[in-house]
Amino acid sequence: MEQSMSTRQIRIAELIGNLEKLAQLIDLHKQTTRNASMIKQYEFKRKEFVDELQGHFKPLCLRLELTETA
Repeated sequence: MEQSMSTRQIRIAELIGNLEKLAQLIDLHKQTTRNASMIKQYEFKRKEFVDELQGHFKPLCLRLELTETA
């Protein structure tokens, strides 16, 4: 029996994928360009994705915490 994913599950998967890509971009810019403006933009977008993800986790009594990387 094949189960289809709910809209919420699909959005959660998309958000996690976006967070992974942003983490790579942040690391890349920290290691190469050190462009503080770009890094801040990516970090702001990461916070938006985390906030949305928290909204999806709240009904499940799950908490998501954003940590800073070195």
